[in-house]
Amino acid sequence: MTFSVTLGPRLQLVASLVPLNASLGDIGTDHAYLPIALVEAQRIAKAVAVDVHEGPFKSALTAVKIRQLEPVIDVRLGDGLKPLAAGEVNVLTLAGMGGKTMLEIFAARPKVLQAVTDLIVQPQGGERTLRLSLLNSGWRLKIERLVKEDERIYTVMAFSRDEGQTMAELSCQKDVWLQRLSPQKPENNKFLGHSMIVDKLVWYFGPLILEEATDLLREYLDDYSGMLRRQLEQMKLSNKSETLEKIRDVSEELVLVEGIKKWQYR
Repeated sequence: MTFSVTLGPRLQLVASLVPLNASLGDIGTDHAYLPIALVEAQRIAKAVAVDVHEGPFKSALTAVKIRQLEPVIDVRLGDGLKPLAAGEVNVLTLAGMGGKTMLEIFAARPKVLQAVTDLIVQPQGGERTLRLSLLNSGWRLKIERLVKEDERIYTVMAFSRDEGQTMAELSCQKDVWLQRLSPQKPENNKFLGHSMIVDKLVWYFGPLILEEATDLLREYLDDYSGMLRRQLEQMKLSNKSETLEKIRDVSEELVLVEGIKKWQYR
């Protein structure tokens, strides 16, 4: 009997970015639905499904066994990349955990990561830190896209050793957006402030994501603007003098976010 799995939008996007015929390591596999779907679709050669928690590990074992996929999906209990041997997989997928946690997982097993050619990651926060850390480590950013699931917008990124754009190439995007948002160079102090905020926004939203005026990007920008407005309302209730500088900074950031929206959807 054939059992199929239904992936939500997040994992569908992750699955679509996995290279064909990969030897996959799915870290934080939960029920192992991602490797199961990829094997059933004949997209990957084999997979190691890893979870640190015993409950999801047992669920993954059951899901793989009931589909008789044990020859091609090995389910292992363990922390991050620790259950993997160096060279055992060439592609890693990590979804549904914080960007900082992902970086800690990579740092704990550098020899395993060294043998990997592609990373597909869907962080739950820490997107900016994850992007910058991987790019500064020599990874190239191939693709990054937004996806919405259960009323929340997520970012999925695909990094490669050999394909995509380098840190040096993507760093130019800050200057591109600075020119778009501040075509007439203001006084030095204000220009420096603009430059720092624009740099923050480019790496928060994603340099490739910002180049496509999608409906999800508009919603993502609207959500961010709403968050900044709520911050301003709270800060304006304070009488502390040091809050005034923060109000100026957040107000400037709000102006620049609205500027991105105006430029993209003009």
